[in-house]
Amino acid sequence: MSATLTDELLTATGQHCHRYDFVTRMESEADGHGWARIGMVMDGTGALLEDGEGWHQHETEAVRAQSNWQAARRIMADAVGECGELWDTLGEGIAYDADSFLASDAARRIADSLAGYPLLDEDDHSERERAAMVEEIEGSPVTLPDGIDGEDVLRELDFPSLGDITMTMIEDVLETLGYVACSDCDKWLTTMTTRCGEPLCRDCALEESRPDESAIVPIPGAEPWRARTLHSLGEPLTDVLTPYLDGYATEQGAAYREDVRAIVRGSRAGYRAVYGRAA
Repeated sequence: MSATLTDELLTATGQHCHRYDFVTRMESEADGHGWARIGMVMDGTGALLEDGEGWHQHETEAVRAQSNWQAARRIMADAVGECGELWDTLGEGIAYDADSFLASDAARRIADSLAGYPLLDEDDHSERERAAMVEEIEGSPVTLPDGIDGEDVLRELDFPSLGDITMTMIEDVLETLGYVACSDCDKWLTTMTTRCGEPLCRDCALEESRPDESAIVPIPGAEPWRARTLHSLGEPLTDVLTPYLDGYATEQGAAYREDVRAIVRGSRAGYRAVYGRAA
């Protein structure tokens, strides 16, 4: 037996340029169910209602397509049962027995609904869109601070749109929440006190404490003398800086570059490493 396609399905395959083996696959699908005619659920424009997976379009369209596709599956299931004897889901859409009144009526109601409004289930779509925006925020190059997730940022945004949430918008929210960016990297810090200066995370503060090694510079007719090089090649002064990092820096929510430099200059190890003689 070779099944036939409904007139609407034949028209859609021609208008929307489905690949050449589409009709053959639909006929095979119908034959597998023992259907004489096969139809597929359409959207409000007469195109096949697709699931949105793998589409190359704006993410908002993909989320809407996925929501409508899942809602249409539920409507068809309510009409003809969960067993799938009269309809099935394919990669492109939802196929059904065109000779079944219940299935055909459900497919018509879906198309009519989408012709008047773009969503079959507004609540489902809102949940999917919100989840996609949270994923967009958390996948941004902006590294969120500990204790802050995409939901926290999303709540602070005014009328955000999926696909249009920028790094600047996320950074503005973090600043509103009381966070400040490390001056040397992309980490965000919680500052408990308001002060001027350049905040640093712990790792960058330790890197700032790395002193310049001294070099012997020969001077003709004079004793060689030591001068600072231009490159930081010494080891971070971890022992010197740890009390500050574990104490005051923790209390104020960040280390500060000027504090680190003052501590290095005032320490015995830092003075010796920088100037090449005993403090």
